[in-house]
Amino acid sequence: MTFLMKLLRNAVALPALLAMPLAASADTIVIGHSQPNLGWPYIAAVTNALEAAAKGVDGVEVVTLSADGDIAKQSSDIGSLVNRKVNVLLVTSLDGNAVVPALKQAHDAGIPILAVSNEPSEAGQALLAGYSGPDDYVQGKIAAELLNDALGGKGGIAIIEGSPGQSTTLLRTQGLKDRLAELNSGITILGSQTADWNPVKAKDVAQAFLTAYGADLVGVFAQDDNSGAAAAEVFKAAGRPEIKVVGTGGTINGLKAIKDGLMYGTMDQSPTTDAEQALRFAIALAKGEALPEKRNIIPMPKITAENVGDFKGEW
Repeated sequence: MTFLMKLLRNAVALPALLAMPLAASADTIVIGHSQPNLGWPYIAAVTNALEAAAKGVDGVEVVTLSADGDIAKQSSDIGSLVNRKVNVLLVTSLDGNAVVPALKQAHDAGIPILAVSNEPSEAGQALLAGYSGPDDYVQGKIAAELLNDALGGKGGIAIIEGSPGQSTTLLRTQGLKDRLAELNSGITILGSQTADWNPVKAKDVAQAFLTAYGADLVGVFAQDDNSGAAAAEVFKAAGRPEIKVVGTGGTINGLKAIKDGLMYGTMDQSPTTDAEQALRFAIALAKGEALPEKRNIIPMPKITAENVGDFKGEW
């Protein structure tokens, strides 16, 4: 087992890796980084953390391209990175199905692909060297547990979803549904609507839920904290502060909303941990190393009023 592999298997902190210079004879490792939209707060935070960490590693360059919410542009971005002959490709998919042809192009060119932060469809996963990031399906299950606790296992809820077609959105919704069933919960899902990770749109969605469901609405699963905090403000202004809102991410806004009694809970998703783990694995792949596992999940602890003080929020 190589020294770098031992580092990975023992989960050595990134600073230890950063202190290790690449061999003097090695060429620069160029890491291609395809992101769906740098206008999304979490994506921006991961990208900033990745690029900051890479600056501490001799002989490593990160090239980030943003699809700006356009899957055709993401496919083109990946093609550009392939043509540049990057050593490793990091991809956070905008659409887990539509991105597959571009992933195949990279795979056929012999470029190892690491999915980061979210996973493509099953066809895309077959092309990956591995995955690094949160488990969106498990996040949905955690949200179900939080809502079941908050509502005593009964009542109607609605879902404020992320972007349509994105694996993050689909998996968080499915995880919620499956865990409610496993719990034999009496909670029913009244409906769902996308807010595209946008807190302004989330306020409109929250108002639409109030209009559509009235007193039947007692809880909401917002698939990101910023949307959850925005929705909670709408519910308070409408005289419905009792609606229990659960989010994801452990954002600054989400943690504040929990402290202020607007949101019931969330789960942490550290963009710094996400980025630094991805960088370690990208370097390993570039050096011909195998990953510890095919799927490498970051910690995602529950956060409620009881322990919110233990978290600082990174984005």
